[in-house]
Amino acid sequence: MIADMSLADDRALFRNFDYRSDAEYVVRVAKILLTPVGVWPLYADDTTMDRVKHIFQTSVVFCLMCFLLVPHVIYTFFDAEDLTKYMKVIAAQVFSLLGIIKFWTMIINRNDIKCCLQEMEIQYRDVESEEDRLVMVKSARVGRQFTIIYLGLLYGGALPYHIIMPLVADKVVKQDNTTHLPLPYLSDYVFFVVEDSPFYEILFVAQIIFSTLILSTNCGVYSLISSCVMHACCLFEIARRHMERLLIGGTDDFHERFGWIITHHMQALRYVEMIENSLNFVFLSEMVGCTIIICFLEYGVLKEWEDNQLFGVIIYFILVISIVVNVFTLSSIGDRLKEESVKIGDASYYIDWYTVPTKNVNSLIMVMIRSTRPSTLTAAKMFDISLQSFCDVCKTSMVYLNFIRMVTTQNV
Repeated sequence: MIADMSLADDRALFRNFDYRSDAEYVVRVAKILLTPVGVWPLYADDTTMDRVKHIFQTSVVFCLMCFLLVPHVIYTFFDAEDLTKYMKVIAAQVFSLLGIIKFWTMIINRNDIKCCLQEMEIQYRDVESEEDRLVMVKSARVGRQFTIIYLGLLYGGALPYHIIMPLVADKVVKQDNTTHLPLPYLSDYVFFVVEDSPFYEILFVAQIIFSTLILSTNCGVYSLISSCVMHACCLFEIARRHMERLLIGGTDDFHERFGWIITHHMQALRYVEMIENSLNFVFLSEMVGCTIIICFLEYGVLKEWEDNQLFGVIIYFILVISIVVNVFTLSSIGDRLKEESVKIGDASYYIDWYTVPTKNVNSLIMVMIRSTRPSTLTAAKMFDISLQSFCDVCKTSMVYLNFIRMVTTQNV
């Protein structure tokens, strides 16, 4: 009883004065990546000038993305000389399209995502013990580690793909029999010719910069998802920890302590619902898009191997690994979220529930019943994001790869 009163006193006295820096630590990587493209939701826009600046910035970035993607699509559909070359570049088109989808999702759902981030800061501010704060910081650290691994793999594969591979590729022969390096994105700019110097060199550098914008958008949204979902996991973990200690020290103030658990459990459930409503379309596009990307990158690995291009094999293989890690991480944190939301029901069963005061038994049963319906992330309400969906992505990509190899073989 004395230990329990001491715990209650610690809650009453504890104040997290570093809550702003804690919340900033959680989202720092996402903020760094998304601020330059204008879709970071936490910035001042109270004045007309701020809103005009935001509209102008996002409009320019979107036009730059389209300036990269649209001519590339035109080239591959109308000017590509062979099917094999088209198959090797379609992964880059899908990846760019995913970046644009995420870009507009961040704009359209900006207010909802902003509420998620503000709620996170409030939860760091209102945390009631140092132990709970450390649980939250630990989850934030895990989310950041996922992000850093993904960034290292993706930038390590994508930047050489855009910069080095054009330098070692076969040169393009112009009509006057001179040659030049192929663009990172082979493109058909319908209304003007890009073969003349120095415009060609400027466009070469510009495509690298524009592709980096798309890369940053993809990585930034991924980092934001990872941070928010891991934060939701820690909210369930904190509620579970308190449930496991619920009957330590007796049942004198059981109603107050159990009410605290119910409040924080509902807080976690609402937070997951906010994430799901804001980003479920991103989850769908990510799972479908990555299935297609993995398939065509695997095809690129095989073709580079057949052509004895060791450097190309390495680059494509790194890209395959980065996308697979992306899908696996997204699926695993979705699976962890589901698992953590169920554990609180298990904890409520494994305590000495038969000693609970009769008037509180129904409330405990409600927690058990609610936990039988776990909180999950879904792909636009179509299917759950879990390790099972990761396995489905891998199997589907292999099926598509076999189909593509059969098609290209018949057209040789």
